[in-house]
Amino acid sequence: MGRDPRPASGVWMSPLPDPLPLARAGDSQAILRVVRAELLKWRWPAQVYLADNTLRIDLLGSPSQSPSPPVVVARLFLMVKQLRIPRLEQLEIRAFCGSQLLWQRSLRLRSQKRWDRFSFDSWAINIWAYPVAFVVALLVNSVALLELLHLPWHIWIHELGHASIAWWSGHRALPLPFGWTSISPEKDPFVYFGILFLLSLLFWSTRKERIRWLQALVVVLALLQFYMTWLMPNRTKEMLITFGGVGGEFYISTFLMACFYLRLPDRWRWDFWRFVVLGVAASSLWRSFWQWHRIQKGLAPIPWGTLLCGQGDAGGDMNRLVDDFGWSADQIIQTYKWLGNLCILFILGLYIVFLLRMNDGIWLNLQARLILWADALSVPSKHR
Repeated sequence: MGRDPRPASGVWMSPLPDPLPLARAGDSQAILRVVRAELLKWRWPAQVYLADNTLRIDLLGSPSQSPSPPVVVARLFLMVKQLRIPRLEQLEIRAFCGSQLLWQRSLRLRSQKRWDRFSFDSWAINIWAYPVAFVVALLVNSVALLELLHLPWHIWIHELGHASIAWWSGHRALPLPFGWTSISPEKDPFVYFGILFLLSLLFWSTRKERIRWLQALVVVLALLQFYMTWLMPNRTKEMLITFGGVGGEFYISTFLMACFYLRLPDRWRWDFWRFVVLGVAASSLWRSFWQWHRIQKGLAPIPWGTLLCGQGDAGGDMNRLVDDFGWSADQIIQTYKWLGNLCILFILGLYIVFLLRMNDGIWLNLQARLILWADALSVPSKHR
């Protein structure tokens, strides 16, 4: 005879319902049960709380094999994502050893978007900024009047390319928007320490506001400035200053376009003016990119000479690269074409990254999988 499933009291006990469907329907108690059950599978003792669409997980003690905090966060994020809990906006993870807080992380799972035409977090602005800037660049370089109005800005970016190399090499320089940059022949310690002081202020501001990408950029710029000022040979410096005119049309424009997405410290804010800079920089980048591709195809000549004295001036940038530094015409064309292609690819890559970052779920999912992939490569024998 089969065993009677009823208890001795004679009361029928129905099995508990599966909490997962209830959790996906938004039942808070079911959500807590499901998350606790998943944590038990990993043998992670934890306390779980849910309030105001925020799930908080307090890890009590280290996991069995003590993975690093990024790996723990990646696993927990993917676990919560797979549960498909509705209306969950924030995931907070804290790790304790006894009563001591070891580390904590906070992940925004669903953005609370609001419309602000100048906001760095506006999805509409971030999606359409570069495509609109590209259309503006095409118009500016196709309509004669707009091209004429943009020309002083393009010339100034060209001269800023010369000046930027001179500044980072310790020389005083004044870029002017009519085709001339005044550069002092001797190094000036005031230039070196003045720029270094400004970089130090920027680093202090970014460290205070925890803008890590800008901290890293400031350190790289400071190291580059030290090398170019005190270690770089004079002939290399003169060649780079000459090359930096047309080169600046590419890298200065690209830098300005990239800064559109990059939030600066509070005292360096430029919420409105970044739109103006984006339009000017995109027009300048496209102008140079298209010009050198036409030159490479034989549809336009290399810009010999200078703006002020014409094509016969032997002091032009292209003339000096050939006469003073031994470049060939083909080397000039290929170098600027390669630089232009690199800048365009950088802008496209940056645009894709920020498109991904606008969707918090996609961005966090990509980060989590990359972290776990890197962890698997670094410790292939570790059990999960």
